[in-house]
Amino acid sequence: MKKLIGALAVLALLAAGCTAPEVTPNNNNGNSGNQNNGNGNNNNGNNNNPGPVDETPDFSDPAWYSVNFWDRTDREKEGLRGPVKKWHIGTYTTYDEYEYDQSGRLVKQAYVNTTDSESGHEWRYTYDSKGRCIKRVYYDSYYTDGGDYYEFEYNNEGKYVAGDFFCAGPSVAGYLDGIIKDLSLIRYVMVQPDRKTFRESIYAFGDDGNLNVEEHTYLLMMGSDEKEYEESYSYTWVYEGGYPKSLETDNLRYNVLNITYYPNGMYKDFVFKEENAYNFDTGWDVHTYKMLDNPRYLEVETFVLGGTPSTISLTPGRMLKTYDDHFDIVKNEEWYEDSETPSYTDTYVDYTYDRYGNWITRKENIIARWTGQESSSTIEREIEYY
Repeated sequence: MKKLIGALAVLALLAAGCTAPEVTPNNNNGNSGNQNNGNGNNNNGNNNNPGPVDETPDFSDPAWYSVNFWDRTDREKEGLRGPVKKWHIGTYTTYDEYEYDQSGRLVKQAYVNTTDSESGHEWRYTYDSKGRCIKRVYYDSYYTDGGDYYEFEYNNEGKYVAGDFFCAGPSVAGYLDGIIKDLSLIRYVMVQPDRKTFRESIYAFGDDGNLNVEEHTYLLMMGSDEKEYEESYSYTWVYEGGYPKSLETDNLRYNVLNITYYPNGMYKDFVFKEENAYNFDTGWDVHTYKMLDNPRYLEVETFVLGGTPSTISLTPGRMLKTYDDHFDIVKNEEWYEDSETPSYTDTYVDYTYDRYGNWITRKENIIARWTGQESSSTIEREIEYY
């Protein structure tokens, strides 16, 4: 029977991935050691000081612009310049905050509710000596000692491995970790009071250079070593030039038709088909992405849906994104019907930047998809540096 992504897999999709091993966050506030600021210069321990807003931003290319995207640190994949320690959008009472160690590895991702501290939760990351994520654990007010967790193993040295939900395209949760170098196993464990539910993905390359993936799911009741509700299936990624290119399988609700890459490893074109889950038929929708040609961000430039747009999923029929010289978005246009003019146009203007060239404020003019209500607000991004 065809395997559809069930509740367990959906939970994994909503949780962002990781690419490096776990370390304890560095709390020396940058007061010792010379840290590279991502612009090719040493920070010399001057922490938490991006400089005044009116100081001329340094937009020169940092050294990591020339590094393969999948070899970059988490901070670099996010497009952050300089020795960023933490950042979050500070405009709202709830937000996600990201914290990195001095090497740029993500060590904590936290959901913060400034009006209800009990609703906060976070993922903490652990790394091996090579900077690869080996574990990430969920904590909240109930699971104070840790709840759900991921474990990672790396026995495909030097290989660019298509990880969990890579086949779902470049706009899903965790898309910055669609490819995980060296990866050989992901184990996701969902912890409940009376049981643990496991999903294991095992990655191995064949003699033909293609990637074989085996998926295993089962559960263990607390106090028992006997696996229950075991299920397994497999699929194979076709590789070309060291990167995943296509995937055809009856065991997933996604198939990949073709992927091409820019020289820096970023996707150039990404075409996949999805079993139609929102328009309640048995057809397949083809999603065609053209990605932005740039050294900084993994960003979508155009999108075309080969199928019927759904008001449930808010997937447009067409999309066009425009960026400025720093590769920051300035316009998003979406079409939900066959028309020469877009159904919705959002704009992002009046950027201000700190001295590292990271934006810290911008004005967003957004149209709500459900109601059509227009809103305009100034968004602030709070960034703390080492």
